[in-house]
Amino acid sequence: MLRRKNSYRYLMAASLLSAGAIQAAPVLEEVLVTAQKRSESTQDIPVAVTGLSGDSLDKLGFDNAVDVGAQVPNMQVSGAYGEVQPIFAIRGVSMSDYSSNQASPIGVYVDEAYLGPTYSHGANFFDVARLEVLRGPQGTLYGKNTTGGAINIITRTPGFDGEGTRYLKVGTGNYDARSVEAGAEAELISGVLAARLSGKIKESDGWMEIKGQDENGAATDFKGGRLALNWLINDRWDAVFKYSASKNDGTSTSPKGVGRTRTSDGESIDYTGYDRPESLGFHEVESNESGDLITHSDLSVFTVNYNADSYTLTSVSSYLDADYYQEQDTDGGPNGLLEILWASDSQSYSQDLRFTSAFEGMFNIIAGLYYGYEDLAMRNTYYIFRTTPDPRVVTAKPDTLGDAPYLIDVGEIIHRMEVEKESAAAYTQMRFDITPDFGVDIGLRYTRDTNTMPYLNLSRYDDNGNGVGTWVPGNPTGVDNGWIRLDPATALLALSNPAALSAITAGGYTHGPFTTASAPELESTEREWTGKIGVDYRFSEEWMAYASYSKGYRAGSFNGGVYYVSRTLDGGAYAAPEYIDAYEVGFKADLLGNSMRLNAAAFYYDYTDQQFINVVGISNFLENAGASSIKGVEAELWARVTERLTVQAAIGMLDTEFSELTLANTETLDDPDDQVDLSGNELISAPKLNASFSIDYDLLLTDYGYLSLNTNASYQDEQWYSAYNDQYGYGEIRQDAYWLVNGRLGWYANDGSYSVSLWGKNLADEEYHVYGLNLQANFGFDEYIAGEPRTYGVEVSWNF
Repeated sequence: MLRRKNSYRYLMAASLLSAGAIQAAPVLEEVLVTAQKRSESTQDIPVAVTGLSGDSLDKLGFDNAVDVGAQVPNMQVSGAYGEVQPIFAIRGVSMSDYSSNQASPIGVYVDEAYLGPTYSHGANFFDVARLEVLRGPQGTLYGKNTTGGAINIITRTPGFDGEGTRYLKVGTGNYDARSVEAGAEAELISGVLAARLSGKIKESDGWMEIKGQDENGAATDFKGGRLALNWLINDRWDAVFKYSASKNDGTSTSPKGVGRTRTSDGESIDYTGYDRPESLGFHEVESNESGDLITHSDLSVFTVNYNADSYTLTSVSSYLDADYYQEQDTDGGPNGLLEILWASDSQSYSQDLRFTSAFEGMFNIIAGLYYGYEDLAMRNTYYIFRTTPDPRVVTAKPDTLGDAPYLIDVGEIIHRMEVEKESAAAYTQMRFDITPDFGVDIGLRYTRDTNTMPYLNLSRYDDNGNGVGTWVPGNPTGVDNGWIRLDPATALLALSNPAALSAITAGGYTHGPFTTASAPELESTEREWTGKIGVDYRFSEEWMAYASYSKGYRAGSFNGGVYYVSRTLDGGAYAAPEYIDAYEVGFKADLLGNSMRLNAAAFYYDYTDQQFINVVGISNFLENAGASSIKGVEAELWARVTERLTVQAAIGMLDTEFSELTLANTETLDDPDDQVDLSGNELISAPKLNASFSIDYDLLLTDYGYLSLNTNASYQDEQWYSAYNDQYGYGEIRQDAYWLVNGRLGWYANDGSYSVSLWGKNLADEEYHVYGLNLQANFGFDEYIAGEPRTYGVEVSWNF
């Protein structure tokens, strides 16, 4: 917001649940954010934003990005691939594509640097000064256009005059969890140059027990460090440089495979005959190939400001080098049905130059230029049917007979892909204070996105790693499948006569001769105008109301899934951009002498061409939904009831619907033209109701310290993990409603020098899934990834 205040507020940004609040009057403290590229109170900006200080995150016990969604209305966060790779959904806008080349519709920023790869999103959650969650499309000020929202992680910057934060935290917990986090700073040149060092080590043995193996799934071995330099060059110029490096050498969260192929003897099996035993616990699997999950991230951010009397010029330069490797036993069982090695490496650079005014009078402006570039290489290896298919499958599903001979010796499928993403934009947001109480914001952005795929190869290898053939490029048949299904008589001959098997199947594979060459290079350029217009009116110092229209857009993306013929841009190789027209009204109020704060919003989204992944057999399709709509309301309440009691509550409600959506019927793979109309279904990861609360109560006050209890809980209504909802065999790809309850009991010294806390997450040990996928068509099972069970521990913190 560009509103000029009559008086500057010198309050520091602080937690609503700050421990030091017991010594102040029973009022809520101001929360400052930079959501609109200026430092402003959350109550003064006409947008839906939730701000949490570092102290708030500590008090709530949030130590990773997956925790964040618990206290933000209409936000869901899942850690299906570990806490270092969180998947965000805001107001029904979600990311269902697990391909590493796909950018999230929720922009994630660290110190204003955009992080493209999803596997880099959880790498910087330590020594955090503030976290901001903006809800709604970001089509004006932010480096990357997004349709769902933005998450800003602001890490601590060293200060001067000895006012910096210096701390050491040590913790331990169940599953042999150990953690150390520390930060310290000093002035290297008094009043001119300050430096800060921080780091975090977090280890655990993992909570997903794999029967018969020494290592558990979901283990963590995270190490991260950061150097920050703050240089006050002179009265006009200042610069901040931050370098962060982190690595997680953990283990994959082992999926659970539940067979859905019903045999004549009453078993429900996958295509290798595995029937998950009922004796297994919710967090137990019999996985044979679950292995490493390794991520690495190096991030450099250099910010320079020139501070004139009436404006500021800012340059933000960033460079990110990130890579990812995961050994996933996708079938979740002891047999060799479907195992995948995911691997990706990314280098990206961004540059943001902007002008921010501080004019006297009614008009102010932010204007800038942005450039971003990313080069991402992907290599995925699929191991299919290393265990011979169970003969009962053909009886249970006769239409699988034509595939059965091929499944005996498929070998490996290796998918290599390289994409380059280039984005350039010019943007502005203007503020008109028509009167002291009535203001208008007008934002406009022009973006040119160019996506290039210089390399694509899909090849078949034998189990010894020798090349057998190549589908892309080289498939001479034009059939978008790994093989041509056999007629029943030929299939039965191949199965009954092993000597003839190889001869029959060799002629049926659709690949050509083996090659490492690439399919033809593809490139797409999009030019889009996005923006926002908003009005707000302040009825009094306590009440403000606002209304806005904004247009959001997410650039198109190349299909990172498996397909078997060279495709064109319009023929399935590329998913077109998605768009949102968002309408929102809301209010913000400070009540009862600033002891209560109430913010609420209602919104409507017209969502077109939503990008999502659709799995059909062994092929993956990144597709666009024709159209959908999202309606919702949300509210946040903070109340300082007494000097000892603070309450926070939030609620969100969503009504989502695909108005146009046609997908393949995965129950009739023999008929590729069988399409089904899914209009009227709900969107993915969009529960109708979500709610949260947090109660902070100081149980005991003494001259030396105080004993404080924080209890927080979150509720998620039932939700679908597939656009098919309960149709066409997808009825179990869902999650029922559930509560998660957390708690923290801490003793805090009055001078802030130390604290000792007992904490627990998911205290009721709720059993829930964070992800589900229907793989019945070619593998006969559904895949589920469990949410984290009850965890607990103790933490000791010293502040210096």
